[in-house]
Amino acid sequence: MEDLAIARGIDPNKFIIGIGQSQQAVPPNHQDIVTLGAQAALPLLPSIDNNRLKMVIVGTESGVDASKSSALYIHKLLNLSPWVRCVEVKEACYGATAALMMARDYILAHPGTQVLVIAADIARYGVGTPGEVTQGAGAVAMLVSENPRVLQINDDSVVKSAEIQDFWRPVYQSTALARGKFSTEQYINMFCDVWQRYSAENACNFNDFEAICFHLPYTKMGLKALRAGFEENSGMSPTSDTRERLLARYQDSTKYSRRIGNIYTGSLYLGLISLLDCDYFRNSCDSSATACDSSESVGDSPAVACDLSSAAHTNEPPTCPSPLLPGQKIGLFSYGSGAVAEFFSATLVPGWRDALFSNQHIKALNNRTQLSVLQYEAMFNSAAPYSPQDFASSQNHRSGVRFVLDSITSQERRYLSI
Repeated sequence: MEDLAIARGIDPNKFIIGIGQSQQAVPPNHQDIVTLGAQAALPLLPSIDNNRLKMVIVGTESGVDASKSSALYIHKLLNLSPWVRCVEVKEACYGATAALMMARDYILAHPGTQVLVIAADIARYGVGTPGEVTQGAGAVAMLVSENPRVLQINDDSVVKSAEIQDFWRPVYQSTALARGKFSTEQYINMFCDVWQRYSAENACNFNDFEAICFHLPYTKMGLKALRAGFEENSGMSPTSDTRERLLARYQDSTKYSRRIGNIYTGSLYLGLISLLDCDYFRNSCDSSATACDSSESVGDSPAVACDLSSAAHTNEPPTCPSPLLPGQKIGLFSYGSGAVAEFFSATLVPGWRDALFSNQHIKALNNRTQLSVLQYEAMFNSAAPYSPQDFASSQNHRSGVRFVLDSITSQERRYLSI
C-alpha cells in the first residue's frame, strides 16, 4: 500500500497506520467469486460426505448473474452430489452470516446432514477513488455439521435491520458507491445497539469473551467499534485484563485482512481464521511470532477454508495472549451496509487446532506476486465487462490456480478446472 499511496500523492502512513492496510489482493481477470469460492472449498472436500451434504449456500454481493446462483457453478466445479439445494444470499457484507445461520438452523432440524457455506467477494471502488485503499478479493469456505471440529455456533444471536443509505452498488456497474464517514458511524452505532441487547438477553458482558471478531472493511474499523463498546457498556464494565486481552486478540484477527483487504461477506470469517491461525503459530512453533506478520508481496487473491458446526498500530500496550482453549467463547459481529447487523458467539471445541489449515493459508499469502501500481491498474481495468460483449480471460497468473473463468461467449460464462 506504500507504493499505491505514493502514486496517489498521499502520505503512506494514512493507508498503513490510519486505515490499517499494508497490502491488497488483486484478482486476475480469470478469477471471480465462483473460482475463488470453489478454490476455498477444496481443502474441505475430504470432509464432505455427498450422502449427507444437503445445501450449498454462497453469501456474496459480487454476483456474476442477476438470476442464476453462483452456488450452481461452484457445485459443478467441485463435482458435488446433485441431490442438494444451491442458493445465493445477498445483503452487502452480511450475506455470509445469513447463510451460516440458515445452515445452522437446517442442521438443527436435520441432524446428520452437512451444509457448505461459502463467502466470496471482490471489493471494487475504482482506480484513484477514495475507496481504493479498501479494495480486496478472496473467499472463505465453511462446512457446517452437528459434529464440530473447530467451533460450535451458539444459539444466542441478536440481529437488527434498518434501511440506511450508507453503501450500495447499482446492478449496471461493477464498482460500489459509499458514504464513508456515514457508513462508519452506522457500523459503530449498530454494533453498540446489538451488543447492548445481546448482553442483556444473554446476561453476559465483555469479561465473558476470550476474543471478539468483527467485520473488517479495513482493519481499524472494528477497533473503533470495540472501543465504543467499552465506553458505552451499560452492564458490568470490562476489567483491565479483559480490555488488554480483547485488544490483543483483535490484533490477531486483523493480520490476514491487513494483507488481503476487504472481502465483504468473508471479512468477518477471514478475521476469525486469522485469530485462530495466529494462536496456532504462536503456540505450535518457535517462529510463530512472525508467521502472521509476514509481509510478502501482493497479487493473486487468496482463498481460505475452515470447519464450523451448529449446536498493529493500535496505540495500546503490546501483549502476548495466552493460548486459546476449548470451551472459551468467541464473539462475532457481522455488519452489512444498508443495513443488517448481528452479534453471536461460538465456542471452541476440543482438538480444534488439528482441523485448521494454517500452514496452507500462510503459504498462499506468501506465494503471491507483487504488482507495480501500473500492473495493478491494468489488471483492475481488464476485469470481465458488465456488458454483452464476448470476453477471453488472460493466460497469465494461472500458476497454482485450480479454477478459472476462461471466457464469456454469447453472454454465457465458461469455467475450467486446470
